[in-house]
Amino acid sequence: MTHREPTEEEKRTIIAQHTRDGKVRCYVNDHPIEDEGDIEFHHIKPFSEEGKTEISNLAPVCKEHHRRIRTLSITEFRTRLEMEEFFKSPEPRKLDDVLKKKIGDGNFGKNLTYEILDKGIKLFLQDRSEPMVLSLYTCPSTGYKYFYVTLPVMYIQNDTELQPRPIEMRRLWELYRHLLTHTQLSPAICRLKDNKILLFDGQHKSAAQIWCGRKEIECKVYIEPDVRILKETNLAAHDKLRQMQFFTSVLISKWADLFKEEWGEYLETKGIKSEKGFVEFLERKGKKKSEALNMIRSNIYDSVLDDKDNRIVDYIAERNRTRKNPLTIHSLKQTIFKHFITDAPLDMDIEQSDELREYERKNVIKLLNILAEETLDGKWDPTRNDSSHKVAERIYAAGSLKAWTRMLRDVTAAVLRLYDEDERGKIFLRKISEDDWNLIRGRITRLFEHKLWTDPSPEIDSNLRVNNEKHVKEFFESRGLKVDWILGG
Repeated sequence: MTHREPTEEEKRTIIAQHTRDGKVRCYVNDHPIEDEGDIEFHHIKPFSEEGKTEISNLAPVCKEHHRRIRTLSITEFRTRLEMEEFFKSPEPRKLDDVLKKKIGDGNFGKNLTYEILDKGIKLFLQDRSEPMVLSLYTCPSTGYKYFYVTLPVMYIQNDTELQPRPIEMRRLWELYRHLLTHTQLSPAICRLKDNKILLFDGQHKSAAQIWCGRKEIECKVYIEPDVRILKETNLAAHDKLRQMQFFTSVLISKWADLFKEEWGEYLETKGIKSEKGFVEFLERKGKKKSEALNMIRSNIYDSVLDDKDNRIVDYIAERNRTRKNPLTIHSLKQTIFKHFITDAPLDMDIEQSDELREYERKNVIKLLNILAEETLDGKWDPTRNDSSHKVAERIYAAGSLKAWTRMLRDVTAAVLRLYDEDERGKIFLRKISEDDWNLIRGRITRLFEHKLWTDPSPEIDSNLRVNNEKHVKEFFESRGLKVDWILGG
């Protein structure tokens, strides 16, 4: 089933309903749409969720927001923009920052008092006239007393001593969307100290619930435990007992099971842990180095391909079988992944490499999305086979793709001011500012504005299809398409 377009009369009615002070307002964030040509229409309740194409369920949005909103509801997209703005802070974000934003500074971390009973506990909350009477349990290993409670969010705060790690936007966003329609299966873990509830495990899911508007959080609370023992337990849960973050930070496919036990065994060994150390560990167990490296590479690749925000996936043959597509996973490995993902193994502490790999993953996805926007969205259409599609075919011809991706790597290195070859080899293993991303996008636009892509000469197509990077690069240069030209020289 496909939705119909609103009629011209319906569009006029919708626009009139959303006009204020003589300006049509974008429904996403109420900003004025200055150019009438930028007015588009989106379902308030998504069509995919049985939202009807009728005036009451349609709203005007600007072209830029409509392009980015994709399958999200307008409410979800508003939240996405709000979350992106929240994470623009130069300082790492933690649970307390979410609490401050959502319920106000000074409105969380409230004190409570309690009274231990024979087999229970009484909690006296500031906002309740009667105490909460709860069952008290004892941990058989440590003897610690604890209780379960559904607690108003005003009484919780981040446990900075046991939970120093910041919140990641990607995880918060995924949990937020999940918790809009699903329950939380396990409680947050806290401790009661000096009449305060300090949350030290479950920071992301608690922050997501608060962002969803939940007023209460399910908690398991230890009463005045030995913080040294808890710290050791928490460190083990995030080190020796954890799964490697960059392997499991997104839904990774078949390779995850192949190394899970190996990784757990490797963490039991002494010394600093690293990608290189993991490979050497597997070699000592009789595995080939190529097999060990393939485990790491494949999980890095899958973490990019499985990301929900990756828009180029729709143009990969193995991921979209509804039409002929310009890319395969193999062609991506031989081009974008080859030039923009630092080859394994990294020889540094796994904590540091986890962080750098996550920067790299996000950077690759951003690059792929820019390429999708500049060369494929609204252009790639084999059934139409018009001039825009033919340009896209030239761009993604076998030899062409190999040649311009290497050139793009050199252009990007120049934008990022990376002149050392070792640094150029780790091109995306860093945080990149929005200003630099704007420069990179501008160079990509210039790359695909070259007259070669639209020149009707048939020899261009025959040369770009030659599956030889050196040949196509020389052909590019003979036509004036060089790195210096892309950089504006």
